[in-house]
Amino acid sequence: MAINWKICFMINRNLFLSLIFILVCFSLTASPVLAAVSYEKEELVSSTIKKWKPKIPVNEFPSHQPSIASGKEVYAMHCSMCHGHEPKDGFLSKELLRSKSPEEQYISIKNGNGKGMPAFKNKLSRDEIWDALMYVRAEILGYYPLNSEELSKMNSIFGGNCAVCHGTRGQGDGPLHKSLNPVPANFTMFQRLYTRSDNRLHKEITHGIPWTAMPAWHNRIDFNQNYKFDEEMIWKLVTYVRQFGFSQEFDRLDTGRKKLEAYKKSIGETK
Repeated sequence: MAINWKICFMINRNLFLSLIFILVCFSLTASPVLAAVSYEKEELVSSTIKKWKPKIPVNEFPSHQPSIASGKEVYAMHCSMCHGHEPKDGFLSKELLRSKSPEEQYISIKNGNGKGMPAFKNKLSRDEIWDALMYVRAEILGYYPLNSEELSKMNSIFGGNCAVCHGTRGQGDGPLHKSLNPVPANFTMFQRLYTRSDNRLHKEITHGIPWTAMPAWHNRIDFNQNYKFDEEMIWKLVTYVRQFGFSQEFDRLDTGRKKLEAYKKSIGETK
């Protein structure tokens, strides 16, 4: 049987034109929200391709877990005269703190920012800067106090959904970590946690991380505990993850230093 090539061409052309018409209609009616989500995913892909290099040397990251208890004292002595008796009294906002990484904020405190913020590199030690910075961030962005009901609830949420990869202590040592490449994030590793802004962490939890086992959590539902990973819950997770990067108690080194100073004072030694 002879093939009528003219008829075949007309059929294929009509199919092709129909597909073009459908694609054009979809692009015109697509939701702006979907467009924004697509852009954020593309941004995550492009930034993941690039190597995430710290802006400061490794030896400028904290020598130990910063203490917001110590940071409160450093803030009162060196920062309150400009920023207010408490951080919330000043001009710092959640939006501002979320937009920059702790690493970038450390650089501003250490070297000044050229906009009225003086340099503290000759006044405060590295660890004092980190203590004060973590205190300010915790006070403005929020945190979950030790032994609180809020912390207990977030422990349950993180433990039931994230700890299988990241571990209950956030050290990337969950039951599945050995079978994953790359391995899950270790939230206690300062070079990783402090080089990312809160906005970045929010996007990574929302959309997942390309070429890793980190899935997108946006609008997932935990039916066992009856909650949804909506915008508010993801911000709560960002706050929770940040707590792997600081302590709420005085560091033992700071406590020992204070006891030594008190002892010297008691025996009349000032140096």
